[in-house]
Amino acid sequence: MSAVLTLTRHTPVCPHNVLMWGWKTDHGMGLSRRALLSGLTTVSLAGCLRSSGANALTIGIVPDVDPDTAISKNTALADYLESALGRPIELQTASEYAGLVQAMATDQLSVAYFGGVSYMLAHERASATPFVVGKRDGTTNWHTSCIVPSDAPQQSMADVVESASSLELVFGDPISTSGTVMPTYYFETKFDLTPTTAFASVTHTGAHDATAKTVGATDGTVGTLNARIFERLREEDSADTIREIWRSPGFVDYPWAVGPSVSASLRADLQEAFTSLSPDEHEEILASQNVDEYVSISHEAFTSLETAVEMAGVDL
Repeated sequence: MSAVLTLTRHTPVCPHNVLMWGWKTDHGMGLSRRALLSGLTTVSLAGCLRSSGANALTIGIVPDVDPDTAISKNTALADYLESALGRPIELQTASEYAGLVQAMATDQLSVAYFGGVSYMLAHERASATPFVVGKRDGTTNWHTSCIVPSDAPQQSMADVVESASSLELVFGDPISTSGTVMPTYYFETKFDLTPTTAFASVTHTGAHDATAKTVGATDGTVGTLNARIFERLREEDSADTIREIWRSPGFVDYPWAVGPSVSASLRADLQEAFTSLSPDEHEEILASQNVDEYVSISHEAFTSLETAVEMAGVDL
């Protein structure tokens, strides 16, 4: 059922095509989110991997956009880290968030850029610990954008509530913080909408840009994606077919974390390298990360997600 891909910045994309599965749950049909997650967490990274030697540091990138983009937007950062740490950097990604968690659990990754919820899973299952998180406009918070097709009649969440039974809800990856878990939490607590029962159907597209494309091309849909990715699509004139009708309150998301095999000294060096990124010298790198700077962080900051994780049916 699962498709997993490894890409690196050092090698061409493998002939294996990445498969971004559309997970769909209708009333009384398909897999529950809990059952789906149980299946997803058994996957691991596989594909075309070029060995960079024993000294290489393998870094995993959350597939919140398509895998090619996930690798390319982190290439400048990898070049910087190679210089700062004095060792080769190899970037990898997977076609599903759960694949990244499993890769750290099986020691295929030393460092990873996780979503908030996938980090929580990696903390529980792989003893991962965060070392930095991005800050933008003075805050470490991220947000979810709720979108509809640009010509849809819905103008607000009140309209979504009224017409939910005739709408298809388009979520991101099942364990995406801003694409599934936090919107589930806010839909239920703010709008009394339980996704699996309130909507005609629920589809999981995977990456945030895939959610935007699906909603923009499909009548009768409402979708959720990371607000900064929505803003980037709008800046790139790639959001003409979608319209934002609601933005969530802020929540913690997107930490960089290390696995237990990373020494205390290397963790400190990584933290120093990230927090030394400055807008004056490293504007391209920070812009590609959608942040203004990186700041140190501890695991305690992410325990605020536990209620939403439980409400979304994710077993930590």
